[in-house]
Amino acid sequence: MAGRLLFELFIFSLPFLVFGLYLLATQSAADAGQRKWPVQLLFAIGLTLATIAWFVMIALEPRDRGMCIEPERVENDVLIPARSYPCEHRPQDVGAPRPRATPDEAAPADAPT
Repeated sequence: MAGRLLFELFIFSLPFLVFGLYLLATQSAADAGQRKWPVQLLFAIGLTLATIAWFVMIALEPRDRGMCIEPERVENDVLIPARSYPCEHRPQDVGAPRPRATPDEAAPADAPT
């Protein structure tokens, strides 16, 4: 958890670090009498860093390919927690809502899952 928090703080601070580098570079360029960095280069650097961060966040997301998640919900003023269950791999049903079990089909609450 702490590693992910530090990583997200690092990703958050990247634009500030790049801007600090920009200030250092333009100050040193102005002192040397040269032209400042073009804005297009900074935009390309920022876009590249954002794209890399996006792919890294996707790669670090915990997932199990064989499991699906049913989100938590409220039924009859009772909070039913989220649960993981094995996915049925049927491509024709991708995107279709999963049918709800009727009360007489549902397993008892104390039944092992």
